[in-house]
Amino acid sequence: MGEPTAKWNLLQLAFIAVYPACLSSIRMVDGMALLALYVFLFILCIPPMFIQHKLGGYEQKGIVGLFSRYLPIAKGVGVALLIDLFLTCVYFAPLVCHFGMYAVISMIQEPYLWEGCSNPWNTDKCVENLPVTNAELSALSSMHSQNEGVYYNQLSGQTADVARQTPEKEFFNQQYLQITDKISDIRGFPVWNNTAPFQDIGFSILPVGLTVVWLVVFLIVAFGGRVCGWILFVMCPGFLGTLFAVLVYGYMNLDKAASNQFLGRFYNLNFDGFVDIRTNRKLITDWEKGFSLLMNSFPVWTAIPATLGKMTGRGKVSRNLGWLLIILVYACIVQVPQLAMAPYLGNLLEKTSSSLPEDTFLDFNNVGSSSGIKVVFQAMPAAFSILNIPKEYAMLFFLSLFLSGVMFLSVGMLTIVDNICDSLFSRSSRLSSHKILVNFIISFVMIVLALGAGFIHMTQAGMYYTVLMDQSVLRLRFITVALLAFSIIIVYVRNRFAVAEKVLLSIWCILAAIGATGFWLYSFIITKNIPISYAGHQVSDLWELISWLLAGVPYIAIPAAAIHSCMLHEGDCSERSRYLLCGGDEDDDDEEEPRNYDGYFPTEPTAPPYSYMDPGGHHYGHSLYPVDDLHKATYDPEMEPLNSDVRTSRI
Repeated sequence: MGEPTAKWNLLQLAFIAVYPACLSSIRMVDGMALLALYVFLFILCIPPMFIQHKLGGYEQKGIVGLFSRYLPIAKGVGVALLIDLFLTCVYFAPLVCHFGMYAVISMIQEPYLWEGCSNPWNTDKCVENLPVTNAELSALSSMHSQNEGVYYNQLSGQTADVARQTPEKEFFNQQYLQITDKISDIRGFPVWNNTAPFQDIGFSILPVGLTVVWLVVFLIVAFGGRVCGWILFVMCPGFLGTLFAVLVYGYMNLDKAASNQFLGRFYNLNFDGFVDIRTNRKLITDWEKGFSLLMNSFPVWTAIPATLGKMTGRGKVSRNLGWLLIILVYACIVQVPQLAMAPYLGNLLEKTSSSLPEDTFLDFNNVGSSSGIKVVFQAMPAAFSILNIPKEYAMLFFLSLFLSGVMFLSVGMLTIVDNICDSLFSRSSRLSSHKILVNFIISFVMIVLALGAGFIHMTQAGMYYTVLMDQSVLRLRFITVALLAFSIIIVYVRNRFAVAEKVLLSIWCILAAIGATGFWLYSFIITKNIPISYAGHQVSDLWELISWLLAGVPYIAIPAAAIHSCMLHEGDCSERSRYLLCGGDEDDDDEEEPRNYDGYFPTEPTAPPYSYMDPGGHHYGHSLYPVDDLHKATYDPEMEPLNSDVRTSRI
């Protein structure tokens, strides 16, 4: 039933629990949507997090192991969650690579490499911070809302409309990504021949950067949960330290009035919509955006919570407080990236208010990853260059996102590898004696698969694939929530917890699942016909079909795993049906462990009777301190097999 001691303590768990922070940095919402996020956090996330974390700690199993033991027909739900998590890691790793590359790029040249319109990659559409009149600005905003990424204006002395783009956007799209006009036009990896520091390299650096990211994740995960926990524990202060350094510099050195004005608008709560909800659709939209941000940045309906519970052990304190610690840490950390960016964005908007419409940099109406990409890779670089921010702080900003991204990838891959290893160990005792080696090999295989699948995201059409996968993975998430809630409640009810606790939490979890499924379904209905696009370019109908097929890939595992479980169990049709619905026989393995909640077995008495002399003193069907036979008279060495691996333990 797992290891007798926990791999992580609660302090480590508190530090590791900051891993979702990077997810909130690429999805930004404001106002009532933030209020909705915190309301949903405590209403919809507490019961599933409590149940999964507690079951993972008590049973010392991941999500697949829990279903395999108690509800084998639902084992495919756990496998589907792992596939979903793997796909998320595949498309998120390239963004982490971009964070790291921007941290390097921000330091190699002064002024910033993306600054100005006189670079070889700039077009005649590139316009810096030019003043325009209020009437022109109004026309700019009106026309920009209809043209993503470009806006139009008649400049003084010109009679024709001129498309205008910021230098930072042109650098990101035209030079850094060298993005093509359509998703099928891959061409190859971008080579930065026009960038002075990289002219002599002669090959693309982005695939190398992605390889480095996955190599770092491999070194963190390959040696097991205990080593991974300590590394992530050390990385957390690095992430928080770099981010808070950026935050403190912004509030101390930039115009406080502009910062406060932006914060006032960002956290403005408008309750007018509650007066007449039927006529005020914005209120519903805001709450839907808050729900989307929560579900996309807090992996509660995923395979991760059970594995986090397993890593923190069977201790009563860890089981019952670990889930609360995770939720409280998320509640505190989810807005830190936005707070760190606020003074820079506020001052940027004030500096450019006379020349550029606000949605050039910010788009709070879109909670997808594309709006966050615009903020991180276009708005923040523009703020660093226009506000003359020292390049060290630009580097620290992108480094903080890189560290947080690596933490998320490590937790995700640890969850996948741990579940696979548990399944292998449960079927082969020989493999269980080589846990470190097996964990190392499985980690290597999964990292290689993720790296191979991620290379296409580094091509010149790579950002299209990132946006495509981001929207594809989320399309059918309401099915996952419903199946996971139903299955995990059955497993929870079958365990030996207090009856009142099981009744209360099960009812709460059912209501939370209904609410989460309803919001996911509503989001699915209102977005299913919205075309997938990036930088104003939409994908074709063929790629829309591929997106739907990609969304359905995890759910193939549900019937496949159920069939696999049925075939593994011996017996007639009725016995196999009973096994699929009820799991294995309830034997001595279900008895409460005779050990304290610090994870240690009771000490052996110093005088007879010893526990191995007591026929009833068994630990899970075996003697607590096993000694087969103490009588030498019954031992015949001639009967011992030649193979030492199968000899008896008698002396």
